[in-house]
Amino acid sequence: MVVLYCSNEEILNKLKSYKILKNQGQLSILALVVFLSVSVLLVVFQPEPEANVNKPIPVVVNAVKLQMQSISPIVDYTGRLEPSKKAELKFEISGRLAKKLVQPGEYIKSGKKILILEEYYIYKKLYELAKKNYELQTKEVERMAVLDKKSLLSKSQYDKTIQKQIELESKMYRNRQDFHKTFIKANFSGVINEINVDEGDVVSPNNIVANLIDTSALDLYVEVRRDVIEGLKLDMDIEILSNKIITKGKLISFQTSPNLETYTHLLRIRINDNRLRSGMLAKAKFILPKIEKSFGVPVASVLSDNGKKFVFIINGKKLQKKEINILTRFDEIYVINGNVKSNDLIVTKDVSSLSEGQDILISKQ
Repeated sequence: MVVLYCSNEEILNKLKSYKILKNQGQLSILALVVFLSVSVLLVVFQPEPEANVNKPIPVVVNAVKLQMQSISPIVDYTGRLEPSKKAELKFEISGRLAKKLVQPGEYIKSGKKILILEEYYIYKKLYELAKKNYELQTKEVERMAVLDKKSLLSKSQYDKTIQKQIELESKMYRNRQDFHKTFIKANFSGVINEINVDEGDVVSPNNIVANLIDTSALDLYVEVRRDVIEGLKLDMDIEILSNKIITKGKLISFQTSPNLETYTHLLRIRINDNRLRSGMLAKAKFILPKIEKSFGVPVASVLSDNGKKFVFIINGKKLQKKEINILTRFDEIYVINGNVKSNDLIVTKDVSSLSEGQDILISKQ
């Protein structure tokens, strides 16, 4: 019995040892799984490496390749169409308006009366009397001349007759001048644009009372730079664009000396086209003299620095600052030459923020 008991105890001890070993194995496997999981997570979610703040970030720029060519710049100048003739009408004496013989918007022929004063009738009568007296005296001189040839009249009597004629003639012209001051007439055929007085109103000298315009032709006035007038000639055709209407005009005058304030030259272009109206905006197109062996670049590509002009050339992936000369400008284009050559890549915009030697990337746009 004792032997049997000892055998059972040994068996129990062995079972306990087996359970301990089994638990230790499970713990080892679990630890290994945890270690592997943590390692995988560290690889997947590892922090990004710190940026190197000392390394410059390249700037993305737009670029274009230079091509040498002969350029004939085209420039547009805008102005407003005006009547070819216009007159601001005034009375030369004070008075009260008697009649308006036309109304605004009416067409009137040259020489026709527009406005008359109440004094018109008095001065008209005085002029007619003076004219009649002069005509009578003229006939008297003719009779005296016949008598003088026949020696039937003294020389002094004949001279007095002629002197009287001269005095009456002078008086007639003065009365006619005064009479013409009592009305306003059209100096040219046109349309009454406006009348600023009504019948019964008192008018004063030099006050504008009416406006007369001739719209049978229109004039376009534009102010241009010096380089524009160099190739201009009187009566040359100029292309005009107004309200989507393209037409032609003739250059009838231009200012050879510039305005001392604006340093521009005033041009006057005559247009005959009944599709256009006074007051409309119009553009005149001018083709400037051809510029040989030059480059055209966007205005935004040129940098101003201490009174000089520069562009940025792309050399590899870095910028080089090159000085240039601006020959002229039209629209948003500078015509240049200088320290650049064909096939140079230049930056086309935002050049004020760039610098010599800066790293860049060229935009794919």
